[in-house]
Amino acid sequence: MKTGLFLTLALAVVAGSASAQQIRETKSLQQDEVPVLIQQSLKKDFSNLTEKGNWKLSYYKDVSTKVVTPELYTYSCKNNGERVEIFYKTNGTLDHTKGIAAPGQSSQP
Repeated sequence: MKTGLFLTLALAVVAGSASAQQIRETKSLQQDEVPVLIQQSLKKDFSNLTEKGNWKLSYYKDVSTKVVTPELYTYSCKNNGERVEIFYKTNGTLDHTKGIAAPGQSSQP
């Protein structure tokens, strides 16, 4: 009897905590779905990129309320045959880069 009560309580705790969790997801975006602020920041910071690239949005989705909270916009393309990824915060500031030096940096590790 005590074991059954304990299992019921444990299940209630697990179910309650699962409903309050957030899941991180990524979605591909079309150019016109990317906020203008993010596009302008990319043009300002990396005007030398000429090849067309792809956009993705990383976001958190609350499991219970289905509320979506954007986290990062990612632009990926090729630059001189090398893969480049540029990450922007939702406010338009550069978060980090891969494969290319960020403005103000002399080299990429």
